[in-house]
Amino acid sequence: MNPRILVLAFASFAVGTETYVFAGLLARLAADLQVSIAAAGQLSSAFALVFAVSAPITAVLVARMDRKRVLVAALCMLGALNLLAALMPAFGGLLAVRILCGLTATLVNPVAAAAATAMVPMEQRGRALAVVLGGMTLAFLVGIPLGTVIGDFFTWRGSFVFSGLLALMAALIIGRVLPAVPSGDQPGFGVLRVAVQGPVLRNLLLTVMAFTAMFCVIAFIGPVVTLISGLEGSSIGVMQAMVGFGSILGVAIGARFADRPNSHLAIAFCVALIGLTLVSYSVLMVDGVGLGETARRIMLALMIMIGSGSLFAMTPAIQARLIMSAPTMRNVVLALNASMIFLGQGLGALIGGVTVVASGLPMLGFAGAVIAALAVLLAITRGYQAPVLAETERSA
Repeated sequence: MNPRILVLAFASFAVGTETYVFAGLLARLAADLQVSIAAAGQLSSAFALVFAVSAPITAVLVARMDRKRVLVAALCMLGALNLLAALMPAFGGLLAVRILCGLTATLVNPVAAAAATAMVPMEQRGRALAVVLGGMTLAFLVGIPLGTVIGDFFTWRGSFVFSGLLALMAALIIGRVLPAVPSGDQPGFGVLRVAVQGPVLRNLLLTVMAFTAMFCVIAFIGPVVTLISGLEGSSIGVMQAMVGFGSILGVAIGARFADRPNSHLAIAFCVALIGLTLVSYSVLMVDGVGLGETARRIMLALMIMIGSGSLFAMTPAIQARLIMSAPTMRNVVLALNASMIFLGQGLGALIGGVTVVASGLPMLGFAGAVIAALAVLLAITRGYQAPVLAETERSA
């Protein structure tokens, strides 16, 4: 595989880091800016909402532009915005900057993924997408924790400086290493109609359903970890690191089946595993099945790794199927899929919140498992088969 794809993974790593770099210091940020923790949490939700809504639109706007130029410009803008965030004296200004960050980030991850697929043969697209996605998973394991450590020494503002410099470094490396990557995508907003075409729509639905199911629990992972294992404070970070380990393992596994014709079966298996881990969360929160504290902690770590691993194993396969379904609209379908990821995170948090209010924390896993079961049914239906290649792709 083209080794230059690794620089695209670094771009994904930079965006993944800046997205949640302040999360571990949310309480300090809120206290410093004199807002509640709930209000400070809107920095993440505002980013996610703007990304979800604007990603398809920005994809159309840059459809005919060279991928390298888009990436360099967007990463430079993202770096500048993060440095600006570090200087914001009030919460309102910081929120506005985060909204702009969400808009700018739509020009990095989908474009990097589209560039990766343009640089490899068709049979290597799934693996190329997995490499780019691996940058995002590495952010959860290295970038975000490192940003928290830096912020612990230099306040939350130091975390934003770190993520800003990381984005600028990615822009510099891509500018020097990556060749020009012309776009072959169709221009015009009419291409957004591809979202309602059968193969594309089914894959987008699978993405949003899987992430919604998982984030019913992940959005409340702190109190869930405490209830199951008794861990509190910084000890929860150890369990959170399992998300990174599981994600990296999942991407490595997903790269092996992403390009296979029967990838829909692997996707269905991954979603089923997600559902089983979600049920396990609720079972452990309800009665612990008679396990001791140490056993419960081991079980919890395994569930986090298996769940996150399954989620990220299916993602490159879905991306590859989307590109196969719409080979002349790669950037658009990948942007739509990115929108579904962030939409799923938001819906999962919403459904989880309603579940906690109505039935309590232990029911979170069961709520997510119901959604996962519906996703499994979608993945095994006859309509969800290997997508038919476009005539232009087959002839090529």
